[in-house]
Amino acid sequence: MSNKLKELTWAHHQSAERRIFAKELISGNIDPAIYHKFLCCQVLCYGPLERLTIIPPQLNKIHRAGRMFQDIRELEEVFGFEPPDVYPVSVDKYIGHIEALADADDNDALLAHMYVRHFGELHGGQIIKKKTPGSGLMYEFEGDTKILIEEFRTLLNDDMADEAKKCFDFASQLFDELSKEMVDKTDKA
Repeated sequence: MSNKLKELTWAHHQSAERRIFAKELISGNIDPAIYHKFLCCQVLCYGPLERLTIIPPQLNKIHRAGRMFQDIRELEEVFGFEPPDVYPVSVDKYIGHIEALADADDNDALLAHMYVRHFGELHGGQIIKKKTPGSGLMYEFEGDTKILIEEFRTLLNDDMADEAKKCFDFASQLFDELSKEMVDKTDKA
């Protein structure tokens, strides 16, 4: 079990949180179209991660892709959005990385990515839910989240820190790409 994974990855976590896009997520002012694109990117990343990572069945409640898809559909119905034609480069790179980890049978590395992404939804996601358009179903978890966190933590170890840092780096790349789109959209307006 990990005792220091949070501390070992803290600098990368803070770097991701300081990105312009991350700040926009919690500002309450995010453009619904950009948030929709963010969710579309997230579901593409979470889908393979959740499908390829081996976890005990009782932890399947941590999976988010299905709920993300519901949030995407809601935004498409409310705002008339279509799925994006083009996705940020970091999405394909991330999916390739996850598939390579699965091909190498490195479930610990996949668990490190689950830790970063899913614990983010369990914690910071609760703030984001209140500030973004739509219902935010992806941020809702069934049952006692404290028990879910405790049980998931038993799968973690401190040796996962390097891979968890890579996950934060991928998230930062996506945030930077989406920030550029926000700026480009503002410049065109």
